[in-house]
Order: sequence, then structure tokens, then C-alpha cells
Amino acid sequence: MQKIDNLECWRCGASLVEEPLPLAREAACHQCGTPLHACRLCIFYDLGVANGCREPIAERVVDKVRSNFCGYLTPRGGAHVAAAAGVSRTGLEALFGLDAPGSSASPTTEDAARAALNTLFDTEPKVP
Repeated sequence: MQKIDNLECWRCGASLVEEPLPLAREAACHQCGTPLHACRLCIFYDLGVANGCREPIAERVVDKVRSNFCGYLTPRGGAHVAAAAGVSRTGLEALFGLDAPGSSASPTTEDAARAALNTLFDTEPKVP
């Protein structure tokens, strides 16, 4: 039985080194239940190329996270990318001036929101 040393679930990062290879179509992560016979776990998965697959003769698979019947699926180690999601979240929070994860993007007061809009559109509030 073949083993891949750093094989992990593409969604949660759980170790899959004990998962028998080749992956069965019904194989699922023992921790989160995510389908494993899916494009996201394959060495040919690449959204930068046509159909998201570097295997030139594989049939097109639309949903890259669901189990499929692709005969070219070859599991790759290091498929979990949670760190990138955390970096993206941090970048968005910095861009929008959020203090902490989960904080709201809306200004803390109505006056601050009105002042920000007036500054943005270079308008003065009209007095009735």
C-alpha cells in the first residue's frame, strides 16, 4: 500500500497518512467528513489553467470540492491552505481599519459615518 508522508485533508488539515491509496471515490476525512476523491486534493489541481486541471486529457469537473470519478486523481501532500485564508482576513481587516477579528466594518457612531461620507463626497451637510 502506497503512502504520502504529508497527505492532509484539503479543508481542515487533518493528517491522512493512514488513508489507503488509491483513494476510494467515497473516501472522506475522518475529522471533518470532507470528500477526499476531489480535485482540491489532486496534484493536477490548478485554477490558473483551463478547467482548473493540468492533466490535459482529464474530463472537466465543475465542482472541485465534491467527489468525482476522475481516473487521473493523484493525491498531493500539503493541500491544506488555512494559513493563506488567515493572511487574507488580516489584510482585509487592515484595509478597512478593523481593530479585531469579528469587529464590524461600520463606524461606531452615526456622526462618524456622516462625516466619512461628507469627506468622501466633499459635501457639507444641509441644514433644514
